[in-house]
Amino acid sequence: MPRFVDIVKKGVTRVNHERLASLLRCPACGREMRYHPRVFSYCCDGPVLHAYRVKDEIADLVPGDDVGRQKRVNKAFDRIAGSRYERNVTGAGAFDRFMVQAMWGTTKFIPLLFELLESVASDCEPGYFLDIPVGTGVFTAGEYSLQPNLDFIAADYNRGMLESALEKVRAEDFGNVMLVRTDVASLPFVDNVFSGILSMNGINAFPDKEKALDGMARVLKPNGKLAGSAFVRGERRLTDITMGKIGAMLGYVTSPVYTCEELMAALEARGIENIVTRKIKSIMFFSGRKRP
Repeated sequence: MPRFVDIVKKGVTRVNHERLASLLRCPACGREMRYHPRVFSYCCDGPVLHAYRVKDEIADLVPGDDVGRQKRVNKAFDRIAGSRYERNVTGAGAFDRFMVQAMWGTTKFIPLLFELLESVASDCEPGYFLDIPVGTGVFTAGEYSLQPNLDFIAADYNRGMLESALEKVRAEDFGNVMLVRTDVASLPFVDNVFSGILSMNGINAFPDKEKALDGMARVLKPNGKLAGSAFVRGERRLTDITMGKIGAMLGYVTSPVYTCEELMAALEARGIENIVTRKIKSIMFFSGRKRP
């Protein structure tokens, strides 16, 4: 199986864009993609040329401008991308822990977020692994180098989040990671390519949840593992108000917000079987495998 790492020496890694291109299909027309190093772009081979730039090591595979609900969500995360976001979601300071406790009724789920990628990735066959949305990589970037049998595609729609993740990738000199800006509702990957997919705290923010779940199921290999965490409604009234209503008004959450049962049904409808769940207040952790 081709690897992202082209050259690996002490302290030196090279990511091979040509090999990533073999996994891609043009998000605009569905045709095969090729990487053109002279112009730092991925281009399709269709009758109409669609080109996607690589800027600061991030492959931007979003066709066109933000529109509709996606524009609103992107603006919301622009406001908090970076260290501010990381302090909030990890409960780094006393005020951050207070806010997490107020919104979710507990902080006990935070350590599980740091452990989630390891528990999923270690149970996957060698190959490609999709981490979407990667956010700033605060919960997952530290695990990439510890999984040498996997090549990670760390993807997000928000460029600010990806730039924060890039800082971590550069600092650790990972050789098995590619950063990709993409729309989860229009994933630019071939079918049945990923051994595993992690979607941490993403489903509740995806503007089109149905297409997002369809896309993740499509690119997941048979018997591949899909896991993640999500805000589910109906478990805590105050969280339903703060996140389900106020969070939605601010653009951090999109409707509909699934209940636990609705999310389970949505996964099962897409061929995800043997689903295991754990709830901590309004946070649901889940994992399952795609039907062989």
